[in-house]
Amino acid sequence: MKPLLSVVVPVHNVEEYLEECLTSLARQTLVAIEVVVVDDGSTDGSRRIAEGFAARDGRFRCVHQPNAGLSAARNAGVAHTTPGVPYLAFADSDDLVVPDAYARMLASLESTGSDLVTGNVWRLTGQGPRQAWQYRWLTADHPRTHVTRDPRLLADRVAWNKVFRRSFWDRHAFTFPVGRLYEDAPVMIPAHHLAGSVDVLHEHVYLWRVREGSITRRRTDVRGVRDRIAACEQVSAFLADRGAGQRELYDASCLRDDFVYFLEGLPMGGPTYRAAFMADAGAFLDRAGDAVLDGLPAEARIRWRLVRERRLDELLAVLEFERTNGTGTFAVRGLPGRRRAVHPAVAGGAVEARLGRNDLPAVARLVEASWGTDGRLTLRGYAYIRNLPATAPRHALKAALVREAGGGRPRKVPLRTVRMPGATADSGQEAHSYDHAGFEAVLDPGRLGPGVWLVGVVVASRGVLRRAALRAV
Repeated sequence: MKPLLSVVVPVHNVEEYLEECLTSLARQTLVAIEVVVVDDGSTDGSRRIAEGFAARDGRFRCVHQPNAGLSAARNAGVAHTTPGVPYLAFADSDDLVVPDAYARMLASLESTGSDLVTGNVWRLTGQGPRQAWQYRWLTADHPRTHVTRDPRLLADRVAWNKVFRRSFWDRHAFTFPVGRLYEDAPVMIPAHHLAGSVDVLHEHVYLWRVREGSITRRRTDVRGVRDRIAACEQVSAFLADRGAGQRELYDASCLRDDFVYFLEGLPMGGPTYRAAFMADAGAFLDRAGDAVLDGLPAEARIRWRLVRERRLDELLAVLEFERTNGTGTFAVRGLPGRRRAVHPAVAGGAVEARLGRNDLPAVARLVEASWGTDGRLTLRGYAYIRNLPATAPRHALKAALVREAGGGRPRKVPLRTVRMPGATADSGQEAHSYDHAGFEAVLDPGRLGPGVWLVGVVVASRGVLRRAALRAV
């Protein structure tokens, strides 16, 4: 049977996981596949496992080479695929592919004619599968879309949850950069932009194994941070002439998604690591300019300004403050409409950021619900606007609303403000008091009538008004 899909699997010292990975490929409901396993100089039992699959299943074959790294192994695997096979995919040797993933992905490409298809991903940890944060937005299929129409695809930077039309791959002569870490983005983001269209599947296709033991080491690795920033710069340069705003969108996504991982490693890293991060991330910001910070949360803009100005000591103080108080905790200065965020860890508030609506969100939590003898339901909870302290009842004025789930206008229900120190304790920070954010609201089912009712809270604090759904603590 002539294969429809070539799958390249680079392997280096993964004997603990390889059997499970290759089994997930052998059991694909799409039978017409070939699997090219590239043994990249393994010194454990990986070679034996790979050769065992090749001996039992004619769809598998092994390629052996001296250790040259992930990119070189992937490139070698592509070179050893059978000519004329119409589709190409990659799988990492410690991960798993969902049994019907390739059947669904090829069916999508055959239906739409798109150049590549990408799918949803589980993170596989010791606690089992969890939704990968990069794909939380993915709740429906998006056939024949494109990154220029859906910028959320900028977070889709990995090779292994995709199938490529081989003619598209060869036409653009894609190769992975040899000798570099974080090799996926310099190929995947250009592929997204060069594709005529892309199919996005909301059902999961891949289980990405996260080996927790090495996270801290990777986070403070000098080569790692330099290669990651260099990869982002390479993609950014590619996007420089790809249409208005494409480069700026990508640069902002690097600050939001890529660099934060290494930024948070600064307290753990040594002097060499800190110097490398500040130099390379600072140069990235110098080139990108202030406009790239505009869409980021206020606390992120403060951190990145400190990086750009090479103020390491104050940045470390900010990160230490966030470790104990949580990200997004800051002081607010100025009048409504002209308010600024200032960071308590920066002496004299010397770095500040303009506040947007999303920087002062409402928090509304249900603590207790109880039925009275009169048949009415009392809800106890708290509501406040984050970073606007509620040290007196007038600092968090509240109203409770209910609305039938099927629609209709909201109705106001009786509510009174109460003192609730638990609101401050639950907030996980020590910079602000929300002790007077508490409330009690009473719902009368007899007046509401039968149905499903949604409960929300409107809260006003220091000239700011917000509405929020009421959620359990």
